Amino acid sequence: MLRDLKLASKLPTLVVAIALVTGASLAFVAYYASNVIVTEQAEQRLKAAAANAKTSLEAYLDETAEDLTLFAGRSEIASSIDLFAGARRSLNGQGDPVELLQNAYITQSSLPAGERLSIDSSDQVPIYDLHHRNLHPDFRELLVKREYSDVLLFDTYFNNVYSVQKGADFGTNFAEGGGPWASSDLGRVVRAAMAGAEGEVFLSDFAPYGPNGGAPASFIAAPVFEQNFLIGVIAFHIPAEKIGTVLQRTQGLGDSGEVYLIGNDGLARNDSAGTVENDVLTLSLTGAAVSTALAGAPGLGPLAHHDGSTYIAATEPLMFGGVNWAVVAQESETEISAPSIGLRNTMLMIGALLLALAAITSVLIARTITRPISRLTDAMADIAADKLDVVVPGLDRGDELGDMADAVEVFRSNGLSMRDLRAAELDMSEERAEQVSVIRGLQQDIGAVVASAIDGDFSGRVGTDLNDPELRQLAQNVNDLVETVDRGLTETGSVLASLARADLSQRMVGNYKGAFSRLKADTNGVAEHLGQIVSQLRDTSGALKQATGEILSGANDLSERTTRQAATIEETSAAIEQLSHTVVDNAAQAEKASVKARAVSTEAEASGAVMGQATQAMQRITQSSAKISDIIRLIDDIAFQTNLLALNASVEAARAGDAGKGFAVVAVEVRRLAQSAANASSDIKVLIEQSATEVRGGTELVANAAERLVGVQDAIRTNASLLDGIARASREQAASIDAVNLAVRQLDEMTQHNAALVEETNAAIAQTEAQASDLDRVIGSFTLAEHEQVAPETGARGVLDSLKAVAGSYFGRARAG
Repeated sequence: MLRDLKLASKLPTLVVAIALVTGASLAFVAYYASNVIVTEQAEQRLKAAAANAKTSLEAYLDETAEDLTLFAGRSEIASSIDLFAGARRSLNGQGDPVELLQNAYITQSSLPAGERLSIDSSDQVPIYDLHHRNLHPDFRELLVKREYSDVLLFDTYFNNVYSVQKGADFGTNFAEGGGPWASSDLGRVVRAAMAGAEGEVFLSDFAPYGPNGGAPASFIAAPVFEQNFLIGVIAFHIPAEKIGTVLQRTQGLGDSGEVYLIGNDGLARNDSAGTVENDVLTLSLTGAAVSTALAGAPGLGPLAHHDGSTYIAATEPLMFGGVNWAVVAQESETEISAPSIGLRNTMLMIGALLLALAAITSVLIARTITRPISRLTDAMADIAADKLDVVVPGLDRGDELGDMADAVEVFRSNGLSMRDLRAAELDMSEERAEQVSVIRGLQQDIGAVVASAIDGDFSGRVGTDLNDPELRQLAQNVNDLVETVDRGLTETGSVLASLARADLSQRMVGNYKGAFSRLKADTNGVAEHLGQIVSQLRDTSGALKQATGEILSGANDLSERTTRQAATIEETSAAIEQLSHTVVDNAAQAEKASVKARAVSTEAEASGAVMGQATQAMQRITQSSAKISDIIRLIDDIAFQTNLLALNASVEAARAGDAGKGFAVVAVEVRRLAQSAANASSDIKVLIEQSATEVRGGTELVANAAERLVGVQDAIRTNASLLDGIARASREQAASIDAVNLAVRQLDEMTQHNAALVEETNAAIAQTEAQASDLDRVIGSFTLAEHEQVAPETGARGVLDSLKAVAGSYFGRARAG
C-alpha cells in the first residue's frame, strides 16, 4: 500500500514515522531508565527510613531499660517496696487491703482516671498515706519526665503495692491464678521478673489491657534486689503513643510515607498521623517483607495498604526483651513512580511538539521535491502520449531533478527523431523487405558458423555468393576471421603441446595481424624465453659445478694457510711475551739507575758507564719494537688476505644462489673475524709506534746526559728525573705489550675458529657440488633449438656472468608477473 502512495504523501509520512519511532524509542528508554533510578532511590530511601526508625526505637527502649535497671538498683526503690508492702500488710486487720486502698485512692477520689497521679494522700489509710505522701512526688516526677503511662511496684507476693496512676489494678495480686489481672501481660512480665536475675529486663508486647480501658499497653519489668535478697519488682507502663512519637521522627519519606511497628500478629503497634482512626492493634499490614523481618532479616517488597493502594515497604527486624517486632517504612507506589510518570508525560508532550514540527518541516521539504517531480511527470505523460511539442520543465536546474529533466528532453528529442524515421521507413518498406530477407539468410549462416566456433569447430564457412557487395564483404570477413582463429589456435596448441613435452624448439610461423599477431609474438616469446632460461640454467649448472670444484680447492688451500697462520701467531705470541720480560727488565734497570744518580753524584764516570748500558738497552728496545712492527705488518697482511678470501667466498656464495646461503654465512663470519684481527693489529701498531717514540726520546736523553756528565755535575739530578720518566714509560710499554699479547691470543682463538669454519665450508661446498649435479640432470631433460645451444664459459668469471644472467631473467619475470 505504501508503494502506491505518491511522493508528496510518502516523504512526509516516512519522515514523521521515523521521528515517531525515534522519539518513542528514546522516550521508552528514558522512562525505563528513570523508573529504575527512581525505584532504586525510593528503595534506598525506604531502607534508610526503616533503619533510622529501628535505631530510634532501639535507643528509646534501651533508654527505658536503662532507667528501669538504674531505679531497680537503687536502695530507695527497695526501701519504698518494703514500706508500701508493710503498710499494705497493716491493712489486713482492717479488712481487704485491695478494697481499702482502691476505696481510699479511687472510689473516694473525685478525680477521673489519668488525673489521680496528683493525689499525694487519701487521709484514709494513715500508715500507707504517710509513706505515699513522702515517696509519691518522686515517682510522679519520674513518670512525667520520662512520659511513662504508669510506674508500678510489686512485693515478693506479687501484690501491686504502689501505682502512680492508681488504676483498676492498684493493690491487686498478680500471682498465677491470683487477682483479676494476673493473666494479663503485666502479670506475666512481673512473674518473669520475679524469677529473673539482678539486672535482667523483661518486656511484654502491646496488647489490650483492661485497667487501661482496654487500650493497648506494653510493660517492662525488672527485679529489685538489696544485698542479694529479692525485694520485689518495678515495672513501667510504656504508652503506645510514645512509640508513635518516636516513629514519627523518621524523616526522608514522601507525603504518603508511613512508619509502623508490626508485631507477630501482623497488627500495628503505633498510630499513624495519616489516618483518622487509631491504628494500634487495628491496622493489619501483611506481606513477604513483614514476614521476612519478623523472621529476623531485613525485607523489601510490596504491601497491601488499608486504603486499597499498593505500597512499597522496607522492613527491619527489632528484637528486644524477648519480643520480636518488624519496623516497616512504606511509601505509596504512586508517589514513588510520580517522577517517572511526570518525566514520561513531559517527554510525550515534547515528542508530540517535535513530531508536529517534523511533520510540518517534512511537508515543506517534500513540496520542494514533489512539485518539480509532478511537473516533470506531467511532461513525461505528454511525451508518452506523443505530444512532443511540450516544454520539459527543470532544464535549468543543477540537481538530480535537472538531470532527470535532461533525460526527459533526450526522450522527447528521440521521439521526434523516431517520428521522422517512421515517416521515412514507410517510403522504403519494399526495398527493405528484400534486404531483410537476404540479411536474415546471412544472419542464419553467420549464426551457424559462430555456433560451430563456440563449440570449438572452426571448419564452417559463410556463403559469399551475394549481390550486395557490403554483405559479401561481411561474409568474407567472417570467413577470414574464422580461418584466422582456426590457424592461430592450431599453431598455438602445437607450440603449447611441445612445451608440455619439454620440447622448446617449436614456434608459430603463420602470418597474423592484430591480436593474433600479439598472440604469436607472446607464444613464441614464451618459448624463446623458456629456451633461454633453460639454456642459461644448463650453462650455469655446468659453470656452477666447475666453480664449486674451484671453491673446494680454494677452501682447502684456505684451511692450510689458516693452519700456518695459527702457527705464526703462536710464534708472535711467544716473541711478544719475551718482549714483555725485556721491557720489565728495562724498567727495573731504569729505576736502579735513577737511585744511583741521586745517591752518588761523585761517581759520574761510573754513571756514564751505566748510561752507556741504558743506551744499549734502549737500542735493544728499539730493535725489539722494529721486530714487533714487522710482526704487526705480517698480521695486517694475514688479516687483509683473510678478508679478501672471505670476500671472494661471499662472491662465490652469491653465484651459487640458494645452495650457497650456508656458505655465505660462513664467509660473512670469516670476514668479520678478519676485520676484528685487522682492528686489533691496528691498535697494536699504534701502541708500538708510541713505544718507539718514547724509546727514541729516552735514547736521545741518555746520550745527551752521557755527553754532559763529565762537565756538568748538576745535570746528574736532571738525568735522574729523566730516568724516572723512562721507567714510567717502560712500565707503560709493558702494559701496552700485555695488551698486545692479549690481542694476539684473541687473534689466535679467531684463527682457530676460522679453521673450524673452513672445515664447515668444505662440507657445504661438497653438498653444493652434489646439488649442481642434480641440476644438470633436471635441465638435461629439456630439448632446445639448434641455435640456442650455447657453450658455457669456464672459470670464475663465467660463473659470475651466468649468475647475473639468471638473476636478471628471474627478476625480469617477477616484475612482468
